[in-house]
Amino acid sequence: MKDNAINEGDFQNPFVFKTDWINAFDDEEFVKVFSSDILENYIINKRWYGGKASTLKYIEVVDFFKIASKEKTYYGVLLEVNFKEAFYQHYFMPLAFISEDELDTNTIIAPVKMNGQSGFLVDALHQENFRKLLFDNIINPNIKSDSKVKFDKGKKLEEKEYISSKFMGVEQSNTSIIYNNTLVLKIFRRIYISMNPDYEISRFLTERMKFKNSPAYMGSISVALSEGNITLALMQELVPNQGDAWLFMLGEVDKIFDNLKDKKINIDKLPDIELFKRLKINEVPHEIIDWAGLSIFIRIQKMATRTAEMHIALGSDVHETAFTPTIYNGDYTVWLKNRLLYQFQNRLNILENNLHKLDGLDFEISQSVFRS
Repeated sequence: MKDNAINEGDFQNPFVFKTDWINAFDDEEFVKVFSSDILENYIINKRWYGGKASTLKYIEVVDFFKIASKEKTYYGVLLEVNFKEAFYQHYFMPLAFISEDELDTNTIIAPVKMNGQSGFLVDALHQENFRKLLFDNIINPNIKSDSKVKFDKGKKLEEKEYISSKFMGVEQSNTSIIYNNTLVLKIFRRIYISMNPDYEISRFLTERMKFKNSPAYMGSISVALSEGNITLALMQELVPNQGDAWLFMLGEVDKIFDNLKDKKINIDKLPDIELFKRLKINEVPHEIIDWAGLSIFIRIQKMATRTAEMHIALGSDVHETAFTPTIYNGDYTVWLKNRLLYQFQNRLNILENNLHKLDGLDFEISQSVFRS
């Protein structure tokens, strides 16, 4: 998590503001400089930033809220990133102001001087005091905080106190924090002005349907705006795992193809199987089982069973019908067509704006798209 290490010279060139930290986001000059000169240089290097293939136009602070402990005041900042390709994205950034003496991270947003006090703007998630503050607010949601922010404690959350916290793996599109080695809090970096489906599904399965084959919902953080609610974080039970299921399956498929050579399998002599025909495991020809291995079929069978059980649970509540399957009709066909056309045109614009970065075969293939 040290992808923005600062240089020695950065200490001598801080951004200087007349306002103090407590009133920073009420100060127009601070917001202006923070949005442009500071953020535009910082955000493009973050792993969770999803606009790397597009051209940044400007960043705007659309809202903010305070979360305070006895020692510190922190900000939750909601950003709108606008692109020259005529679309925008929203992001969530927790922010802290730390003096040089307190600095305990190499991930720095910018050196600043706030009303004469020197220090650094940092991502607040890198401060243990802030991580503890989030945890305390979830397990005691009646703690006073900014009226915009809502902390929810799940019915299954039994933790009583904060013990420890740490980042889970390398930061990607979201940031996940492990608490007490039993819980994980996923901070959504890219946000949407609507209820987050991860939150909705997790809470519904756990508290409404008592579904046991997915990580249990334990809590959440959201913010209420005039445009609607935004889910900022989701807390679930920490389920031990042995890696990513997608990468696991890719590895298993590689093994299956390696078996063609290792087991000297003649594919022309393998029995024909009708595609998309449902078969029980004991109906799969033994030549296919010998080739691929029985374990992969058992795993796929279990994955299919769990997926089916989850969908049955989602669609079986007669009172809460948000997850009930809908009929595929003409209206949905029109919506889907327009959505696909929009996404295609968006990707086409990104490709056209980045042609100058390509060469060789990549450039030739990209040009052929516009000739067709």
